Amino acid sequence: MKLLKFPKTLIMGKNNFIESGVKIHENVIIGNNNKIYDGTIIYPNTKIGDNNIILNNNILGEHPVESHDNFKEKIFNGLEIGNNNMLHVENIIFNGYHRKTKIGNNNKILTELHMGHDTHIQNNVTIYPRVITGGLSTIMNDSSIGMGSLIQQKSVLGEFSMLGMGNIASHNVFPFYIYFNQKYLRPNKVKIPENLFIEKYDEKIRLLIEELKNNKCDNELVKKYDLPENIKLHIYSFLNTIEIKKI
Repeated sequence: MKLLKFPKTLIMGKNNFIESGVKIHENVIIGNNNKIYDGTIIYPNTKIGDNNIILNNNILGEHPVESHDNFKEKIFNGLEIGNNNMLHVENIIFNGYHRKTKIGNNNKILTELHMGHDTHIQNNVTIYPRVITGGLSTIMNDSSIGMGSLIQQKSVLGEFSMLGMGNIASHNVFPFYIYFNQKYLRPNKVKIPENLFIEKYDEKIRLLIEELKNNKCDNELVKKYDLPENIKLHIYSFLNTIEIKKI
């Protein structure tokens, strides 16, 4: 059996299964009960939590590049992966450039995700094969991205929403809806909790979306709508996350 050689700076917990073809760089922290398979590379300043499954040939924390850069040296400003995530094969996750790149908890990431630098994937997210997230984007809780889709840099995918298969989000995507062919197609009933009763308020929410499109995206517009507070809370969270005020 081939003996694994780990850097002296590696901090690792208990009950991890790491195949011999895994390469781990310096300043890496790995928690407990993880399974990491052959061909995976873990670059510097990466922190991995507990109970993750990372299948073959994942590249975690690769050096990030911005379009204006002339390469001088590699940058590793941090990658954090939480707990109970499943990463299928051949994903490339770029390290932080301006902020840490982050993957939260309970996410399912299928093959060939290209996750740009400084992207934040929150919790309970499903990402299907061959997706691209631009740098500094945010994929919020309980959302999904369909196969072969991409989201522009600095954009936010709202909670419980889904970017449909083969689609492009060139701006922020409002919570709750399946976004397909540049339109909010229908509520994403697979992800939305039943206690939100989104279909009951569908018409009002669509009116709000149109008003937000034509005006400044801020919380004051939301307050004047007769919507339940549990729906408004998700909208406020979305509006407070976006940097470019456009949906």
